Amino acid sequence: MNLKNIDKRLFETLMVLYVEDDSHTREEISFFLKKLIGTLHIAENGKEGLELFQKYKFDMVITDIQMPIMNGLDMVKEIRKLDTNVPVAVTTAFSDTDFLIKAIECGVDKYILKPIDIMEMAAIIQKCTNYRYMEQQIDEFDHYTQYILDQNASFMFVVCDKDSEYANEQLMDMFGIQSFEEIYNKSLFFLEEHKLCQKENWIQYVQSNESKDYTVAFEEGKKRYNLLYKHFKDIGKSVFSFKEVETHLIQENLVTA
Repeated sequence: MNLKNIDKRLFETLMVLYVEDDSHTREEISFFLKKLIGTLHIAENGKEGLELFQKYKFDMVITDIQMPIMNGLDMVKEIRKLDTNVPVAVTTAFSDTDFLIKAIECGVDKYILKPIDIMEMAAIIQKCTNYRYMEQQIDEFDHYTQYILDQNASFMFVVCDKDSEYANEQLMDMFGIQSFEEIYNKSLFFLEEHKLCQKENWIQYVQSNESKDYTVAFEEGKKRYNLLYKHFKDIGKSVFSFKEVETHLIQENLVTA
């Protein structure tokens, strides 16, 4: 890897713990890491490293093995009691199988052989943290999507494959429900003669008959809505929205789902 291949947006968001007892190595490596990493915390032994880990939420830990007071593997064991997911890489001059097995058993994800190649270290950091970064991006997008849905005057929800994904506040209030899963159990009145199989859920029915137009009402309500449905095949998501068409008493001959 060279600097051109580094994901700068990713590195700028990272908080990394670097633990190394040798002052020359520590200063040399930290000099380069500070240029790459958004926030770098440095410790001189495992005890200091563990104390820092207990204080901050790190995206990755890089540690030497042979250190005074507390060695790297003992520190990793303690870290794993606090966080089983944070990526951990060890810097070591050892490459024998027994050592690697022991390191894996302690919860080490990667190892970096000494003398350290800073570009190799950067590549390992990027590989180890990219998945976690993508998860954070997805969470942020989820919050963004939820905000957009909540600001929409229509009643909307999104289904991903067969699992519920989003529902805006207006829909939840209209249904009088606390969780999205309850939508599946709510009754829906179809104003046209759409007959459902006994075991067929109304959501599944609409998904199976995408080309049809529906005018509906809800069990507790008296308003009529156009039910709009769109399935996005490539991403496996389906969007349901309800647009009010008029205020009217629902006739008693409606078909119930």
